[in-house]
Amino acid sequence: MNNPSNQPIQEERRRRNILTISLITGIIFTVVAAISGYVGYSDNGIKGLFGLGITGAVAIAAFISTYRSRQGRPYQGIAILIGTIFVLGLTIPFIVHGQGLALGLMVGIVVAGISSATLPPTWATRAIIGGFIITTIITATDLFLPDLGLPTNPATTNSIAVVTSLLYVFFILRRFNSYALRTKIIIAFILVTIIPLIALGFFNTRSSSQSLQNQNKAQLTTLAHVVADTVDGFIINQLDSIRADSKQLALSSYLDLPSRSRANSTEENNARLVLLALTRKDPVFIHSIGILDKNGVNILDTLDEHNGQNEGTQTYFKRPFQNGLPYASNVVFHDDTDIYFSSPIFSQNGTIVGVLRVEYYTTVIQSIVRSIDTGNSGTIILLADSKTYLRVGYTGNRDELLKSFKNFNDLELSVMQLEERLPPGSRDIAVEGANDIMVEGIDNLQQQSFFEAFSDSLGSNTINTGAFLKTQPWVAIIRQSTNLYLKPVSEQNRTNILISMALIVLSVGAGFFASQILTSPLVSLSKVAEKIATGDLTARANATSEDEIGTLSTSFNRMTEELYQTVNSLELRVVERTTDLEVARQQSEKRANELQSIGEISKIIASEQKLITLLPLITRLVSENFGFYHTGIFLINETKQFAVLQAANSEGGKVMLAREHKLEVGATGIVGYVAKFGTPRIALDVGLDAVYFNNPDLPNTRSEMALPLKVHDETIGILDVQSERPGAFNDNNVKTLSILADQISIAIENARLFTQTQQALMEAQSLYRQNLQDSWLTFSRDETSIGYQQSLSGGRKLTAPID
Repeated sequence: MNNPSNQPIQEERRRRNILTISLITGIIFTVVAAISGYVGYSDNGIKGLFGLGITGAVAIAAFISTYRSRQGRPYQGIAILIGTIFVLGLTIPFIVHGQGLALGLMVGIVVAGISSATLPPTWATRAIIGGFIITTIITATDLFLPDLGLPTNPATTNSIAVVTSLLYVFFILRRFNSYALRTKIIIAFILVTIIPLIALGFFNTRSSSQSLQNQNKAQLTTLAHVVADTVDGFIINQLDSIRADSKQLALSSYLDLPSRSRANSTEENNARLVLLALTRKDPVFIHSIGILDKNGVNILDTLDEHNGQNEGTQTYFKRPFQNGLPYASNVVFHDDTDIYFSSPIFSQNGTIVGVLRVEYYTTVIQSIVRSIDTGNSGTIILLADSKTYLRVGYTGNRDELLKSFKNFNDLELSVMQLEERLPPGSRDIAVEGANDIMVEGIDNLQQQSFFEAFSDSLGSNTINTGAFLKTQPWVAIIRQSTNLYLKPVSEQNRTNILISMALIVLSVGAGFFASQILTSPLVSLSKVAEKIATGDLTARANATSEDEIGTLSTSFNRMTEELYQTVNSLELRVVERTTDLEVARQQSEKRANELQSIGEISKIIASEQKLITLLPLITRLVSENFGFYHTGIFLINETKQFAVLQAANSEGGKVMLAREHKLEVGATGIVGYVAKFGTPRIALDVGLDAVYFNNPDLPNTRSEMALPLKVHDETIGILDVQSERPGAFNDNNVKTLSILADQISIAIENARLFTQTQQALMEAQSLYRQNLQDSWLTFSRDETSIGYQQSLSGGRKLTAPID
């Protein structure tokens, strides 16, 4: 807590900071606006000026804050600046998609740097919390909000965010020593959390991204091999099939006939039936099947217009004749766009007498390619000729099928068209969607298995890989949208960011919680110090912990206590002495009153010598003077087995007297206990006392005390007093009433002795009278004289009356 005397100084410092920070912020964001505007316009034209609008608005708000500060309203100006940053920050996910984390952190750091230097601690804390909330909203919204299509340059945006954040981090750390302890702890918690999270997130993202990309690459590579193997399998099957078909006897028998004997012969009919049967294997894609003689002349074909054509110059005729093996051609642009399969026909003696040729529509390859499931719409398959870059099979734009994507020069294009390797006609017919990057990628595919290129069909950049076929100079290329390719990485990054955000939220919450715990004792101690400084020496710190802060609070309290005692020692001594005297006076007065009551009772009972009158008198006087609702006196009988109730003042006691109530010594209640052991006994709450005898005649008893009545260390009876108040008796009562019990014991003993003396006297007097009477009778019988006569000279007995 700040010293009140320093508040004006701090207020003036904040006002100066508002002016300085607002001006610096205006300059920084003016520069940022200029850079973002230039880069955005250069890359995307007018659409790229959204960044200029946001940063320019912040710069204008900063200059307004500077103006309002110079007019004497600094807090109004800084509120405009921070509010503008908050509002514009919320628009970031809608304008700059994919950079929410960097820009969100920048907003939070900028707000923290501005508010910590310009606002009072309470408002600064609120602004920092608000900035943190805005950062969280920006990041979360950016993760889940779809891309609205506004053009941005992530490299520029992230660079600006990093540089701006570093500047304000510098401002924050530069004034770190002037922050309140709570703010320092919160900043430390945030930095301690964010720095490791950034490092961990970087390496984790890098590792997971690499792992996911490798996984995706493996999937794409597998798919490319599946396409290549499928097409290879089709071609190999066709080669095996045509090899077997060419061995049919009907074909060689037909070719063995002289050319003039073939027409309308039985062999010709048999050969025609064979060709028709072969056509039925794939009637959709087989264009024609023909038999070529050893000169290359088509002597029998399923299409009549092919009969008589000379195909001897075609590779599909020459190759089987040269090596005796089946052959599969590349795509041939002749009258139609076809693929040819051929195999030599051997005569009975093993010589080649002709060639069986099967002409397929090229669409058979397209059907094979399209039959392969890519699993998603963001992946396309390209089966391309590695020499002519012709799209032999393509699941993308159909208009690009059977067209090359290499922009050949005119000579190269003409040569390939003459060789029937590209479609005849103008360049637009032969080439479409030229892509030099794709050409370069295919050329270097064996050295670099993955490359990036733009796809018109997908409308985005793609990741490309491929696998070469074994049967044709073709390559199966798999093209996947970069967004789809990186989708698992993006999802993993989103998860990492969400986890990081959750950890940061927990960290900030822990920071606030820890700062509250750690600084509260110090704030409390500071408040106590200020109270003591103002003269309140009774203020004390609350030492609630045993750590250094608790030790400091304890030492501070000890010092304050010593100071307080030093300043107020005389007053404290007087108060203490007065209090002690008052307590002693009250105790003495109470003791004196009790002793006076005991004296009065003793005086009264001392004058009573009859036991039958004494005992009821004692119970009545004790109850009246001490306020007990029941007082009873038990006397131990001659056999020492029972304590017999002899007197009681309460109604219940009188009922017990009427039934001659007695308690067994040592067995029943505290009276029996005291009768046996001869020591006082107190039951503070008789309902809970283990030896309490629950007497129905005295149901209201809540406290009971029994005192032994002793004579010559022998217990002759018990004084039993009971109260309706719980806890009515204590040790002082025992000491006081023990004196009364001793007086009662003496009075009872005196009464007993008096009774015994009276009885002995009466017995002696009776015996004396009896003895005197007997003596006189004896004397009267034995004595002769009837009297004595006394004279001056002496006396004498008279035996007879004197006349």
